[in-house]
Amino acid sequence: MDLRERRGVPGSVLKWVAIITMFIDHAAVVLVYGWAKYNHAWGPGIESVKFYYVLRGIGRLGFPLFCFLLVEGFFHTRSRWKYLLRLFLFALFSEIPFDLAFQETWKNLKEPGASFWTRIGLEFGDQNVFFTLALGLLAVILWDLLTRGGEEDCGSWRGLAAIVCALALGTAAHYMETDYGAMGVALILMMYLLHDRPWSRDLAAGGVLAAMIPFGSHWIELFGALAFPLFHLYNGKRGRQMKYFFYIFYPAHLLLLTLIGRLCLRPGPAEHIQSLIDAVNRFFGF
Repeated sequence: MDLRERRGVPGSVLKWVAIITMFIDHAAVVLVYGWAKYNHAWGPGIESVKFYYVLRGIGRLGFPLFCFLLVEGFFHTRSRWKYLLRLFLFALFSEIPFDLAFQETWKNLKEPGASFWTRIGLEFGDQNVFFTLALGLLAVILWDLLTRGGEEDCGSWRGLAAIVCALALGTAAHYMETDYGAMGVALILMMYLLHDRPWSRDLAAGGVLAAMIPFGSHWIELFGALAFPLFHLYNGKRGRQMKYFFYIFYPAHLLLLTLIGRLCLRPGPAEHIQSLIDAVNRFFGF
């Protein structure tokens, strides 16, 4: 019996870690960074929000974990196409909450002469991570279909077609400006291709994270490598079922953070937030 079948943690535990770290990351962006902008405090050498980077560093674990679980889901789901359809549907469902939270489209809801899309809080500049996950899964599905004949097909037109499809989907993610973009699709595909070679997978995934930096990402993306040891704890089992929890939690927590931000980022509550930030800074010695 495979050692992973006897020891380690199920996928549900890894999903909880991914959800919690994602929430921490988004809270840092919407609340801490939002507070800094409200107070015109953001800039080089800022003292009051140094722990923002601590929170974002913790949050970097989320996306690699979701990619890992996505690939495991590909191998274990009963219907890959239904899995893909769910991702695309919830990508559409989550876009307005995503824009309200990160693009602050709530500021323009009542703008005179605003378009219908603006009035419902929709913005087309950036797309949520569900689109990245869906495009990555589609790349994996197409690669699997086109190269299913075996290794010999990788040198044939089928292998070439698989590469072209993957590049096309990565390009789509780039121009759609989805979260993590083409590199997110590449990370998912790499985890699929090296699924049975975990150490090579980790090395390749680290390379993808590093490659994000020249494409406009912050060096803090490298903290995503801290998720790699958790991959090796996975025991190959699903654990407690939470099939639709993440699909609902994602847009719900974005709406919640938006609401908290709107309530708190005002003169009275903002003073209490400053006191909380100062306390956290003292605790961590910033």
